[in-house]
Amino acid sequence: MRYTRFVSIAALVAVTVLAGCRDGNQAASDTGGSVDNVAHITVPSGTPIDITLGTGLSSEHASVGDAWTGSVVNSINGIPAGSTVSGTVSAVKPAVKGDRAMLDLRLNSIMINGHNYPMNGGMEAVVAGSTRARNLGAIAGSAAGGALIGKAVSGTGKGALIGGVIGGGVATGVVAASDGYQVLLKPGTPLTFTTSGAVAVRS
Repeated sequence: MRYTRFVSIAALVAVTVLAGCRDGNQAASDTGGSVDNVAHITVPSGTPIDITLGTGLSSEHASVGDAWTGSVVNSINGIPAGSTVSGTVSAVKPAVKGDRAMLDLRLNSIMINGHNYPMNGGMEAVVAGSTRARNLGAIAGSAAGGALIGKAVSGTGKGALIGGVIGGGVATGVVAASDGYQVLLKPGTPLTFTTSGAVAVRS
């Protein structure tokens, strides 16, 4: 009688231990592996992320909502360099007579090690004719306008060369009086986005 009771208690303990192991294995399976083996990275709000644009965009043809892609330049906060980012055109204004064009982009997501994560970020809008636009090489029309001025002034190729050099300055008035500058962001253009919210990603 006493031996039978001991066997029953031992069997109950064994069943309880096995059930606990099964639940633990199931939890690990649900998270894609052992919890201890999964590392999480938090990218805080306000983090600047330098990217290289992979999609060409222009204020003349772009529309709000158009998609673009790029890649992260430098590893930051655990995000590997080369990670793919995606976004959309958030605002655009084509050039019109007497006004300057504008193009603004929004960062929407980032792919890290095959996992896609939402990541909201914004950048300073690129305005045609601004110092930033010139530094980015993002002005379409200034060199052509300058070359036209140079040729018109001297009637020689040398004049066209001089006009091309001064196109960013003197040509401003000429282009503004006609169609205006367009913003042209070529593939390979470097841009900096700033995150507007913290995001946790799995490494």
